[in-house]
Amino acid sequence: MRDIPSKVPNALSLLRILLSPAVPFLAGEGKVALSWVLFSLLALSDALDGFLARVLKAETFTGKILDPLADKVLLLSGLITVTYILPSGIDPVLFKLLLTRDLFLITGSLVLLRLGFVPAPSLSGKVTTASVAFTVFTAYMSNTGWFGVPGAFLTTAYSLSLLLILLSWGDYTLRGLRFLTVKLIMERR
Repeated sequence: MRDIPSKVPNALSLLRILLSPAVPFLAGEGKVALSWVLFSLLALSDALDGFLARVLKAETFTGKILDPLADKVLLLSGLITVTYILPSGIDPVLFKLLLTRDLFLITGSLVLLRLGFVPAPSLSGKVTTASVAFTVFTAYMSNTGWFGVPGAFLTTAYSLSLLLILLSWGDYTLRGLRFLTVKLIMERR
């Protein structure tokens, strides 16, 4: 029974992975409001699982893998929705850049994991995740007409997300290279 709380954060991450593909599916079926609600709840669950992991002292190796993977699946699902399914005016460059960065980071992480390095979330990665989620949220708002979202506001959110994706990509790449450099230096001693 004591082990159940430690599984809650990982269960939330797994749930995010499993439900994220429903976001574009629902929008494609014309259920835009339901798609938006699901995306919003899943984005909030990201903050909740991290909070619970810290409070319950339930940070696990599995969680360190599942949580960032869940973030990637959710953000890409959201961007697919607002870029390709809804006429929100989001340029596909954001989706393509995020997809390329994530494929690069996943590949690099798999190599580094074999060498004993578990990539930890960085501030730049967390801010990027929040920015892209906000951009998707704002694009939904501009598409539905529920709220008047000025075009300049969406353009600013989009541009900020592009910049943050590039910065976080550089940050994670440098962290991986630092690990490899130290590992090579230690092995030569």
